Amino acid sequence: MLLTACLRRCARLLHWIPVTIVIMVVMWSYYAYVVHFCWILLSCSTQRVVFLCLFHVCFGMFSWSFWKTLSTPPSSPSVEFQLSSDSLLYEQERGGMEKSQILLEISQKLSVHTRTAAGAIRFCHHCQLIKPDRCHHCSVCQMCVLKMDHHCPWLNNCIGFSNYKFFMLFLLYSLLYCLLIVATVTPTFIQLWLGKLFDSCVKLHVLFLTLVSAMFAVTLCFLLFFHIWLLASNKTTLEWLSVPFFVDGPASEAFDVGVRANFLRVFGKNKSLWPFPVFSSQGNGQSFPLRWQMSSHSPSVMNGNGHCAMEGSVVSPEGVSVTIAVDD
Repeated sequence: MLLTACLRRCARLLHWIPVTIVIMVVMWSYYAYVVHFCWILLSCSTQRVVFLCLFHVCFGMFSWSFWKTLSTPPSSPSVEFQLSSDSLLYEQERGGMEKSQILLEISQKLSVHTRTAAGAIRFCHHCQLIKPDRCHHCSVCQMCVLKMDHHCPWLNNCIGFSNYKFFMLFLLYSLLYCLLIVATVTPTFIQLWLGKLFDSCVKLHVLFLTLVSAMFAVTLCFLLFFHIWLLASNKTTLEWLSVPFFVDGPASEAFDVGVRANFLRVFGKNKSLWPFPVFSSQGNGQSFPLRWQMSSHSPSVMNGNGHCAMEGSVVSPEGVSVTIAVDD
């Protein structure tokens, strides 16, 4: 037991290594830009003030969103999804059909539409709860995370319902931070590359600052546009990798209720809060409007198998064969 506890603590410490690397790179970039570029290389005081003001605005928003994404704990399902008093009865049952019936009866009281690929009620054996829609168990965080997108090792945190807006802003301000550095330092970088400036220490910092910023800008650009596409179609990374299943089969566009509505689900209706890493997302992370429920023009929707799923058919699972689910 003692050895296992020590190993777990060591593993937790190792998880903070990528975060430490990110912080060290950011602090070095701040030092290289402010000291070596602005104070040493720039001779025009007006240009220096303008660059420093723009830089600190980007750096402040980047740091704020980074900290909020890093420090906001992922949301877990409420107690109503836990077996609680039914857990003893569930554990006493040995047959698969009896356990399936218990889960089915409990799920009928909850807003649960998604199923496993086998048509089972999604149940987490680690957390002893019925998984809400879009909820998944994170093996790193050791908990079920509402609307889990992915676990980010560079932030040592799960990206989900509680911090997805912060993560989007983190990507945006990270890209702006890198682009600002590249745009303002590139003319000096060209002069250094041509050998017009000979301070070796300054030259080294500015050269590496430009190259590292450009490299991160390209990576962040692809990552940001990927998550913008996910946001516009109301998908998570996990749902992009594995299509969610319902009673009538897989439906890749089930949660897509329109680009504007999808955006408001994450950023909220208060436009003044959109640029800031302040929580403003809609809903509770446990239930989500479905595409066929939001449609007022057609009572049906085509699912992933090409079958027509009537409105409300995924709400009630009566008559559906249910088996014991495994953790996904």
